[in-house]
Amino acid sequence: MPGEPLTREAVILGYRMLLGRDPEDEDIIANAIAAWPDLQAFGKALAGCAEFGLRQGPNLHALPSLDAPSNHVETEADAATLALMAQKVGGYWTRAGETAPHWSVLTEERFLPHNIADNLEAFYGAGAWDAQVVDATLGRIGRDAGQFRHCVDYGCGVGRVTLQLARRFPEVTGLDISAPHLHLARETFRAASLAHVTLTQVTPERLMPVESCDFWYSRIVLQHSPPPVAMNILRHAFRALRTGGVAMFQVPVWIQGYHFEVASYLAGTPGAEMEMHAIPQRAILELADWQGLVLRDLREDSFLVGRPGSALSNTFTFEKLR
Repeated sequence: MPGEPLTREAVILGYRMLLGRDPEDEDIIANAIAAWPDLQAFGKALAGCAEFGLRQGPNLHALPSLDAPSNHVETEADAATLALMAQKVGGYWTRAGETAPHWSVLTEERFLPHNIADNLEAFYGAGAWDAQVVDATLGRIGRDAGQFRHCVDYGCGVGRVTLQLARRFPEVTGLDISAPHLHLARETFRAASLAHVTLTQVTPERLMPVESCDFWYSRIVLQHSPPPVAMNILRHAFRALRTGGVAMFQVPVWIQGYHFEVASYLAGTPGAEMEMHAIPQRAILELADWQGLVLRDLREDSFLVGRPGSALSNTFTFEKLR
């Protein structure tokens, strides 16, 4: 932000995030601190350098063309197939939770197991931005966190954002399919003495194990599930919302060259690695309308940064009217 002094740690982080490497030596770091008055100026300088342009390609934040072709995406499957796909995806996240739980949430080198002890505070502090977005979005639709009692954080992981939501809502439920992630989250909330937070494991047979809530939140989660699974999660989330409740979530709606067919997916190696999926915007809007929700806010977000012009992610905010 403007006026925030540039520090050694900020210079190193900027190099890692924008250039994918560390500064060459301490002289480079010292020169950067001397040359740039604040963090914002330094960030603009890095983003404007030739090395960054070569690494990222032109128009980093370019949106897909308005004449982009549609993705062919199957969004429905029977109950047994949904459970099978969810089981495969859950297997990946369980393994990730056992080996690199924090890195699996925010894939930065500083959050790898051998670095996390020195960066744990920064990891959980990053959740404050999510909470800020929640506050701003609710403000844009004429609501505020004080109007809701029960909040669900879907795909809560180790509780990075849940911790922030717990400071805004009197009752919070964190849901995740990975037991190792939830184990760490429980330790976090126990240490913080937050007794009003409940953590529940999602199962392939019960993807949304909460019967009712007032505010449903999910970010950088649904994109890792096959479209039929993600749509089933949303279907149950929309049903669980009480009248007047709000659902706020992010999901990619278009990826260049992406397609999804259930049979082809299952014939491959689902769950072998972190997956990235997209759900056509129309399918989400139709599902919400059918469940009695009205769109209150829709933003093209930056959660697929690094894919200039080749992907589009949306943050949706719906209110349930009936």
